[in-house]
Amino acid sequence: MRLESQRLYLVPLTAANLVLAVDNYSELQQKLGLNLTPTELDKDMIYAMNIRHRKVLLDEKNYLWLTNWAIIHTEEQCIIGYLILKGCPNERGEVIIGYTIDEYFRGKGYATEALRTITQWIFSQPGARYVLSDTEKSNIPSHKVLQHLGAQLFQETDDLLWWKISSNAI
Repeated sequence: MRLESQRLYLVPLTAANLVLAVDNYSELQQKLGLNLTPTELDKDMIYAMNIRHRKVLLDEKNYLWLTNWAIIHTEEQCIIGYLILKGCPNERGEVIIGYTIDEYFRGKGYATEALRTITQWIFSQPGARYVLSDTEKSNIPSHKVLQHLGAQLFQETDDLLWWKISSNAI
């Protein structure tokens, strides 16, 4: 499966891809037919990949909702970040998502484009009514990305702001 936008395409990582991402990132890039980059995953992303891998193995038929999706720059043919889906729609129709863009590609609208693409897919699925995402309070660029997508602030903790995108906002 592959979701496409103007400058990007999104590919959900299989269980085998998630293992490769942690064990041999260059091999993952080769397997996906991409240009090799010197990028290495940081400890937080390695942790996320391992968590997603365990989740996918527990429910392989729903892996699209449980995995990391590679954000691939169409022209450069390289991974520029990830979207992290954290489960199928819950009983309220909510789907939690996270995202990251490599530093070099930030500030160019890629996060907004990738999130718009994945939320359109999410909202085309039965039972999905809201996309939720949390951001650190100090992460103003991430707040702006979510606001561009019509997200509304709905909860605040000591460290985080929680945002909600309604299916009628996209």
